[in-house]
Amino acid sequence: MPMSIQDQQRLRGVHPDLIRILADVFDEMDAEGTPMFVVQGVRTEAEQVKLYARGRIEPGEIVTNCDGIKHKSPHQVREDGFGYAVDCAFVGSQPFDSRHPWEMFGHVLESKGLVWGGRFSHPVDLDHAELKPKDRTPV
Repeated sequence: MPMSIQDQQRLRGVHPDLIRILADVFDEMDAEGTPMFVVQGVRTEAEQVKLYARGRIEPGEIVTNCDGIKHKSPHQVREDGFGYAVDCAFVGSQPFDSRHPWEMFGHVLESKGLVWGGRFSHPVDLDHAELKPKDRTPV
């Protein structure tokens, strides 16, 4: 199943290699009866700073260790003009529910050479998919 128009819009600015691999991941997940979608691709500095504040100076749980300024998130555009991470979720009424097959998603991501945020120690980031720096091809 090709990526939706919404997925394509949310992938603006994301490195083409990550988009290509993610399309394969989504095809595999769809074949298993667990379709997924892109929640977010590129983030602005302001968006990243706001996420970093969560659980620190704003209510909520800590969701990132990247402050967006000194330590940029792979979601932020780099010198080459691309972001290198996306957040994904499952289609349905509770897209981030822990009962979804996140381990399967992580296995498929890793089998394609991507980094899965489910392996992060703190915070664990089940919906995160990232292109490894060494795997980035010049565009």
